[in-house]
Amino acid sequence: MDNEKDFIVLTSFVAGGIIIASGLAAVLQRWEVIPVTIFAIIIFPLILLQSKKKIVHLTENLENIIFIITLFVIIIGFIVLYKPM
Repeated sequence: MDNEKDFIVLTSFVAGGIIIASGLAAVLQRWEVIPVTIFAIIIFPLILLQSKKKIVHLTENLENIIFIITLFVIIIGFIVLYKPM
């Protein structure tokens, strides 16, 4: 990603837009959107610092961890929703 600095900046603008949009939705409508805002606040600096090798390695590890957590949440969701009566 060293050669794609413009892509990193544009992606960080998207993350900033997510922070603003989900923050407004959380304040004006419901507090259920707050996890999206928190996630965007966490991910924004990681996207902005993708030109550093250490950060790239960190985000790849975080991606794997989040994938495994998401997989477990989906499995648990199916077990809870479709348990026999």
